[in-house]
Amino acid sequence: LKPFLRSQAAYPPSLLTCPWARPAEGTGGQAAMFRWLGGDSSRQKDSKAFVDVTEGLQRLYREKLLPVESEHDFHHFYSPALTDADFSARPMVLLIGQYSAGKSTFIRHLLGRDYPGLRIGPEPTTDKFVAVCNGTTDQVIPGNALVVDKSMPFTQLSHFGNAFLSRFEAAKLQSPCLEGITLIDTPGVLAGEKQRIKRGYEFESIVKWFADRVDMILMLFDVSKLDISDEFRRVILAVKGNDHKIHIVLNKADRCTTSQLMRVYGAMMWNLGKVIDTPEVSRVYIGSFWDEPLQNDEQRRLFESEENDLYTALAQLPRSAAVRKLNDLIKRARLAKVHAYLMDHLKRKMPSMMGKDKKQRELIANLTTVYQEISKEKGVALGDFPDPRMMQEKLQTMNFTKFSKIDKKKMDELEHMLSIEVPRLLQMIPSEAETAPTTDISQVGVQASPFAVMKVGGNTESTVYANQWYVSPDVEEYRAEFMNCGPNSQGRLTGQKAKPKLVESKLPSNVLHKIWTLADTDKDGCLTLYEYALAMHFVKMRLDGHDLPATLPPNMLTPAEESLPGDDQD
Repeated sequence: LKPFLRSQAAYPPSLLTCPWARPAEGTGGQAAMFRWLGGDSSRQKDSKAFVDVTEGLQRLYREKLLPVESEHDFHHFYSPALTDADFSARPMVLLIGQYSAGKSTFIRHLLGRDYPGLRIGPEPTTDKFVAVCNGTTDQVIPGNALVVDKSMPFTQLSHFGNAFLSRFEAAKLQSPCLEGITLIDTPGVLAGEKQRIKRGYEFESIVKWFADRVDMILMLFDVSKLDISDEFRRVILAVKGNDHKIHIVLNKADRCTTSQLMRVYGAMMWNLGKVIDTPEVSRVYIGSFWDEPLQNDEQRRLFESEENDLYTALAQLPRSAAVRKLNDLIKRARLAKVHAYLMDHLKRKMPSMMGKDKKQRELIANLTTVYQEISKEKGVALGDFPDPRMMQEKLQTMNFTKFSKIDKKKMDELEHMLSIEVPRLLQMIPSEAETAPTTDISQVGVQASPFAVMKVGGNTESTVYANQWYVSPDVEEYRAEFMNCGPNSQGRLTGQKAKPKLVESKLPSNVLHKIWTLADTDKDGCLTLYEYALAMHFVKMRLDGHDLPATLPPNMLTPAEESLPGDDQD
């Protein structure tokens, strides 16, 4: 009995109350059972389930990614830590551009009214960053009060100090549009030292902070101010890495004639090509985004199509927000992983005694070579590494010996997040996107009109009213034409005789072939009077700009009884 009591004294009382939970001495099977009952860590990982995508993103960031970021000074080199509000906030749209490009006017155009504190003019009028948010009443919240509100995604802006916070505010108002998105109005980019010195805060850094977090960046250009100043060039470079979010708006296009608009568009793209160094051409929306009459309406049809595209993209933002946030989390996690490898590599390369400063300078100078070594050793892509020039500048003031070594457990957790848990979240996105509401943009609603259409589900200006053409044509309207073409004694028009009439439409042969296939319902290579009426009906439909149906609608099939020309001769 004494040996038994001595062995029991080594265990906590809580374990003694559960006989089968005591550590087993002996077989490996007993030890494995104890580990399973005690909660194997891998089993706990796999058992976690996410309520929704937002909750999953918040938990993954806090538990898997943030520990790695904190351990390796990620926030000093890149951007501050994310908060729960960054994942749960409404989608945000950042508007940037030179002064008097129409940023504030565009916001007023979307809202249908002024937001609190708005002033519009040809001179630089917006001198603050303004977050235009949804609220029950009109309200202006100063920046210092705004950054302490943890329900808003702006708490990390406190790091930029009072000089910026005095130029930052939120304008709250009740608007159907703001129930789906938040709009960020920015000061117009000035030229010269007014932009670089007189601001009092790092304008480019603020723009980059917003660019990393918003869902869409609207870069507005005035047709009469296409030159990109050095200051605006730095702002565009600050949003580098978020090129997929950039949508360019060529505003006030109604001030140009068609020939002038072609030259203006070419000049703008030439200027942008020297700044935005990407092989893909950025999406450009051409139009006049305000409520004033058009000065030149030669391109009204183009303006309507471009505006519908932009309004649809804005309306669909809430449905794509989860994908964007997940994509940004993956991108941040990959950057955090290579950053941890980099810090660990630099620390291990430092000598233990003499020559630390010399070795540190050598590592900084040969940073691209260090990237290649880490890429080869760890099997990570070179494209995941940060800009070497930025890193060289930041590393100048750092002490490499104080960097942290790799914590294998934390890195394994991060890898598990990327390979197992992120794909789980990705599978939840389609079902959430289907139920997510769209933004209520008054300029283009769910119900189409002759002037605007929501371009979703394959709808375009050409297809939304196609159903109006899906009616049987009036044969009497085409009887005289049919007879002039010379039908045979059976009242049928051969393809050879029908072709000249169809070719008069100047439609391409592939379109005319589709029309013939739809109209020739009995597939005999000839057209009856009704089939000829069908063919001419579809010709008019295509000339009116509508797409042809894939198959003939049932209500347009050939009538059972048809008055043929031969019947009149009997």
